[in-house]
Amino acid sequence: MNGTSIAESIRQNWGWLLALGIAYIIMGLVIAGSPVAATMAVEVLIGFVLIIGGVISIIGAFFTGDWKRLLLVLLSGILYLVVGVLLLKNPMQGVLTLTILLAAFLLVEGIFKIIHAFQMKPAPNWVWLLVSGAASVILGVMIWGQFPQSGAFIIGLLVGIYFLINGLTMVMFSFALKGK
Repeated sequence: MNGTSIAESIRQNWGWLLALGIAYIIMGLVIAGSPVAATMAVEVLIGFVLIIGGVISIIGAFFTGDWKRLLLVLLSGILYLVVGVLLLKNPMQGVLTLTILLAAFLLVEGIFKIIHAFQMKPAPNWVWLLVSGAASVILGVMIWGQFPQSGAFIIGLLVGIYFLINGLTMVMFSFALKGK
């Protein structure tokens, strides 16, 4: 399918995109309105996903065909399984760990974006990459500066904002398609 036919298909079904966007907005508002519960739900979900991935890796290790790969895949699966169990056994510690990782990720990613922005400087609109990088650094510093209090709510709040922004994007895109 080429880009034109995909766009035409979406244009013909703009109402479904609008409905999905509205659903995302509602979910985003609910999630952002209960950030502590959402943070715990995300942490538990990650724990279960790691456990399932660990079990699959452990089983799959025995089908790798040679001992070197079996050992690496088996150890990887055990690591997934142990981390998943730890997240489920100690959800608050898991939330704090995920919060520290998120803050570190935002700081490093923001610094990389800022460096990349200055490398792109002659390009038009390079400043948007700089703004994005600065926003990531500021958010990372804010999360880090409010730690451990930020751990209780920040992941859920960011997931809620993510759903809200995606929903608004879908709604605006559906209205743009309707008008064509």
